[in-house]
Amino acid sequence: MAAEVLKLTALIVTSHASMTELTPKELLQEIKEVHSVLTSLAGPAAAPATEVPAARPRKPRKVKLVESPEAKAVENEDAPVNGDPDYMEFMESREG
Repeated sequence: MAAEVLKLTALIVTSHASMTELTPKELLQEIKEVHSVLTSLAGPAAAPATEVPAARPRKPRKVKLVESPEAKAVENEDAPVNGDPDYMEFMESREG
């Protein structure tokens, strides 16, 4: 219920502020007044709780990684191995 009061407060104040010029102090005062009125209309159930319940720790998600067919095709292609002499010579010539 507190979330609804907060949403309604935002809607009401946004609507009024779009039609009226307000200083930051006036805007803050209006937010407080509208929230107070809405909270009182909602009754004692909407009053904010003094204690915040502790959040439960989340379980880590298990993600199954699936290798795409494209990745498998690239992996299976014949490519020069890092220790291949031709490859090493080529890399040395590139380094200058």
